[in-house]
Amino acid sequence: MFQNAFLITFTLNTRIFKQIMMKTILVISDNSAAAEHAARFALLIAQTVRSNILIANICAEKNQPDHKVLAGEGAEELIATEPENSFTGRLEAANDTGDGFKPAFTEINISDHDEQQLIEFINQDHIWLIVKGMCTDQIGGKPGLNLNAILNRVQCPLLLVPKSWVIKKLEHIVYVADMRYCRTKVVRYLAELAQEFKADISVAHFSAKGLPNLGDEYALSLFNAEVSSHVHYDQIFFNNIKEKDLNNTLDVLINGLHNDLLTIVNHRFHFEEIFGRYITDNLPSFITIPLLIFPY
Repeated sequence: MFQNAFLITFTLNTRIFKQIMMKTILVISDNSAAAEHAARFALLIAQTVRSNILIANICAEKNQPDHKVLAGEGAEELIATEPENSFTGRLEAANDTGDGFKPAFTEINISDHDEQQLIEFINQDHIWLIVKGMCTDQIGGKPGLNLNAILNRVQCPLLLVPKSWVIKKLEHIVYVADMRYCRTKVVRYLAELAQEFKADISVAHFSAKGLPNLGDEYALSLFNAEVSSHVHYDQIFFNNIKEKDLNNTLDVLINGLHNDLLTIVNHRFHFEEIFGRYITDNLPSFITIPLLIFPY
């Protein structure tokens, strides 16, 4: 259930956000259908990993009644009433169903603030995950935040959720990396997530463009040295991919092996083969599952 669902003016004043002490998922919202879809997946993740949710609106709300109430230390904060058919009202209804953990929701308006202020807030308040809904390049999305500027300067990963993806519990997670540059920290994070969902993880070696393939024995030795020895989760597996074409590889990983979550690292080899130099307002059409991007 929403914990006094409200809209507060965006501020970095730590007094307001002392309530956010546990793990928090930040959902970037432009009030679109794609944003609501992503928020519903964020809700599923929050219920599973037992985290709170912070919804950051990048578009100003219109025609929404508001009033002021005391918000601690004698200060007044702007609070908005949430109609039942609103974005947050529908999330509240979804959160009320079933048993188990019920995340607390907070909603903030950042429509008149720049990326730098959002970056500072994310880093200061130890956001665990950023979530954003995305259209594909066949549909067309709204111009919004500069995701590249944000991802370049935060410590947590960014989850891009295609609007067309059917929300479900995670069962199979794949991390595509060249084992010569595999990030143990990434696998640890994925193991923490996968354990809560009882999902498996595949570390898929795909040689960076211009580098030779790895022999099976050597690739496995790198996996054992960089992953198995440092991450203790019994559902992590290794796949040495010899295919040279990344699009063909992604097609097999997504449609052939039915992975639910694709993971890459920002500004590394496979990122640039998927996006080019920058993330745009739309996902490439061949990315049909959520894409988790870790900071470089």
